[in-house]
Amino acid sequence: MLKKNTVIIGALLFFVTILTTGSQSGVQYQWKLAGSNNGCQVFTSPSPGKEYIAAKAVCVIPAKMEVVGMVIRDIINYPAWMSDCKDTKMLKVVNDQADVFVFWFQQHVPILTDRDMVLKSDVTLNYPKGWCLIKAFSTDDIAYDSKKGYVRMPHFSCEFLLEWVDRENTRVSFTIDPDLGKGVPVGIANSTIKGIPAKSLEKMKLMVKHPKYIESAKTSKYNKMINDAIKAGYPALKGGK
Repeated sequence: MLKKNTVIIGALLFFVTILTTGSQSGVQYQWKLAGSNNGCQVFTSPSPGKEYIAAKAVCVIPAKMEVVGMVIRDIINYPAWMSDCKDTKMLKVVNDQADVFVFWFQQHVPILTDRDMVLKSDVTLNYPKGWCLIKAFSTDDIAYDSKKGYVRMPHFSCEFLLEWVDRENTRVSFTIDPDLGKGVPVGIANSTIKGIPAKSLEKMKLMVKHPKYIESAKTSKYNKMINDAIKAGYPALKGGK
C-alpha cells in the first residue's frame, strides 16, 4: 500500500476511504464523498443516534509525520488553524509521555451562542505499520466553567489519522462528530460541520511550515520512533530514508 509512487498511493487510499464504513476508532460511519476542496476529499456520514452529521476531510500534507504531530499536540494554538475554534485552555496534563491531556475548547457557532466542551485526548502510535491515531472526546474528568455563558455541547469527538506516504508527506484524515445541542437548526449545523475538517487541514498546510514545529519535531520522541522504525526496515516505511 505504501509505495514510493504517491500517485498510486493516493488512488488506492482514495477508494479504500470511499468503501470503508468505519474508522480507526471503531465507530461505524457510512461515508459518502461530498466534494473536494483544494486537493482534499470531503466526506459526510450520518452519525449514529444523532440528527447532526459527521464530517471528514482527507488531504496529503507536505510535511513529515512528526511535524504534523507537533502541530496537533500544540493545543493552545488550535485557534490559529482549526476552523471555528475561538479559544482553548489546557486544564490538565494527565500523561505527557502518552499525550493524554484534558483541555477546554470554544466552538464558534455563526449567529447563535458559541458552544464549548471539555475534551480528553488519546493517542495510538503504530509507526511500524505506518500510521498514528490522535483522538479527542468529551469528558467529565474536569468540571470546568468558562464563566462566559457558552452552551456546553452534549457530545463531541474527533480524530486525526496520520498515514505514511513518504518521509516528506503525510496523509491526514480529520474527522469530527459533534452534537451541538438544542437550538441550532439542523441544516445550518450540518453545513457548518461539513466544512470544518477541510478548512482546518488547508490551514494546517501553512502551520507545518512554521520553524518552531519543524525544529521541535527534530528532537521529538516521534522523530526517534519513526527513524527507528525506518532503520528496522518495517515494510510500511520502505523508501523513507
